[in-house]
Parts: sequence; structure tokens; C-alpha cells
Amino acid sequence: MRSPDGERVRRIFSDPPVFFVRELSSTSDTLRNWVSEGLVPPGATLLCALQTGGRGRPGNRWHSRRGDLTMSRWIPPQDLPPSRAFPLPLVVAAGCLTLLDDLGIPGIFWKYPNDLYALLSPGDPGGGEGKLGGILVETVRESGGASAGWIAGIGINMGTPPPEGGESESSPLRVKAASLSALTGAGVRLPGPLALAGLFSRRIEELLYGSTPDDIRRCLEDRLLWKDRWVVYSFRGKTAVGRIESLGEQGELLLTGDDGRPAILGPGVRNLRPVSGGEGRHGL
Repeated sequence: MRSPDGERVRRIFSDPPVFFVRELSSTSDTLRNWVSEGLVPPGATLLCALQTGGRGRPGNRWHSRRGDLTMSRWIPPQDLPPSRAFPLPLVVAAGCLTLLDDLGIPGIFWKYPNDLYALLSPGDPGGGEGKLGGILVETVRESGGASAGWIAGIGINMGTPPPEGGESESSPLRVKAASLSALTGAGVRLPGPLALAGLFSRRIEELLYGSTPDDIRRCLEDRLLWKDRWVVYSFRGKTAVGRIESLGEQGELLLTGDDGRPAILGPGVRNLRPVSGGEGRHGL
């Protein structure tokens, strides 16, 4: 098996199956093609040392540097038992949070619906947050058109973070970036991207089969970025202000609007950020 550019593909783990290529345009695009052609086993993960054409949410590009974690995992339909049905991006986010917790990484939070953030100064909650990583879940089909499940892409800044968060948007929103090495400091040994890819792949599988939607919801609510704070967001073409309250039964983001009415947001929400001076009655 060869990468799209003809580079050698290495199988670095068998359980779970993890493959490595030195450089790719997109791990998700490459893995999707391999799944469609029947070239990889169920649950396969693909990562690379340098990704040159990664994607974020629609219309955005994910920027990564050599040595960052850029991986994609195939989740076949049989890996989503009906009793565990829950929005997959949220399951993947919970897997990232719990694994980083187990590794002792401080100050990690989840920004609805698919971003990982970290306190830039873990000992100082007032020091602001930076974007640590992003998650993108997309459908995949067999060559005949039948559903083959989903591809879950994960990107995490490992070394020196880029000047802004890894994802660039076609909006005025810009965020600072965080990295695992900056969070842990000198003298702390982190697993490298190869080991992390195997750990993330295994943790996602554990959550799919060994947790309930309530387990996942509680995990995410505990680390919900800006909970109980007033935020600005764009949804269905409108910009509004609300206070983040909690998550709904199906993983929706629940807010109280600027007018006191409840608001329910789905994964199409964009440009979520804390309010600044003059925005709504609750501007800071």
C-alpha cells in the first residue's frame, strides 16, 4: 500500500491498527479513499508527520507543523451500537479530554462543538485560553455507495504553537494557540505523536462500547468552555448573545438568550466567543 504521493506506508500498531506516512495533504482524505477501496481493516487510524492540506470546519483550513498530531480514525457503522448512539464529534471530544486527563495535561477544555482549548497559564484561570486542537468527523462510503461509517480527524498542536489557532476561518475571529509542550513544561515527557495516535484510537473505541450518552455528556459539561459566561455566536445566519448553561439530551448547547429566553444550538454554530464591551446588555 502506498500513499497518494507514492510514499511508503508503515504499520506501527496492530491493535488498534495504526498506519504512518511521513507527509500527506490530508489524513482524512487519504483514509477515506483507502476505506472506499477496501485497503484497511476496520477501525484503522492514519497519521502523518506533516499534513499540508488539512481541513477544519466547512470553509476553513487546519494549519499544522511538522511534529504535530495529525490523525484520522475510521469508525465503521458496526462500531456505533444503537444503545450508545450520540453525536460522534462529542464522543471523539470526550475521548480526547479523558486521555489528556490521564496523561496529566492541565487546564484542558472543550469548546462546542469540536475544538479543544487550554488555559495559557494553567495555574491562572484569568490568563486566557488558547486553541489546542480540533476535531472533524465526516461520513465515508464504500465504492458502491453504501455507508462505510465515519472518518474522525484529530489535530493537536504538540510543539511551538502557531501564532494563531490551527484553524483559519473566513471570519474576523482569531484566537491564540496553545500546545501540549507549553502546557507540560520542561522535564515532562509526553508520548510522541505515534504513541498518542494509538492511545486516542483505543480511547475512542472504549467510549463507544464502554460508556453511555450520560457519561459522555457529564465529561463534556465538566470541561465546557465558557460555561455560565455570556458569549456571542452566529447561528443560521444570525448573530446573538447568550449565556452558556449546559448540554441537552442529544448533545445540543443550551443557552439563555439576551432576552431571557432559552436558546438551543446545534453543531452549525459559528464564531462562538466571550462577549466584549458593548455587545448586548451583558457586554463586559
